[in-house]
Amino acid sequence: MASCMPTVPRVTFTVIEPISLVAGFLGAVSDPAWFVAQQVPQKLVPAAAVAENSIVLAWQLGNLYLLMALVGLFVLNSTSEVKVVRGYLWALWLGDIGHVAFSCYGLGKERMMNPSGWNVMAWGNIVFTGNELGTEILLVLEPSAEG
Repeated sequence: MASCMPTVPRVTFTVIEPISLVAGFLGAVSDPAWFVAQQVPQKLVPAAAVAENSIVLAWQLGNLYLLMALVGLFVLNSTSEVKVVRGYLWALWLGDIGHVAFSCYGLGKERMMNPSGWNVMAWGNIVFTGNELGTEILLVLEPSAEG
């Protein structure tokens, strides 16, 4: 199916998204204290200030990023069923809505309204994921001969 997708979405979902998810996995598992501290832009937080529970959650989230990368690659490169791909994109779209919403909620209104104060993590969580939302919905809503 990936070969049947238009070029931009195909590259987005079979190259860019898996790379970004693997990058998230690597960041979360290689330096979980940094990963946790970067979720909300703030002054430097010492690694010792990050609780063990947060470290474990970062590892688990990193593992989910890797899982999502693999599922996406396997689904998009192993099926020619339009319904399967659309179902995958719907699930991805709904998950990305939650991802952006919780990222915005975590920033709080004041930080959310001040993008110049965002760090790289906030930009990725909100803008990069928001861009993917648009691509996903355009593909899901696109009429197709196969229905």
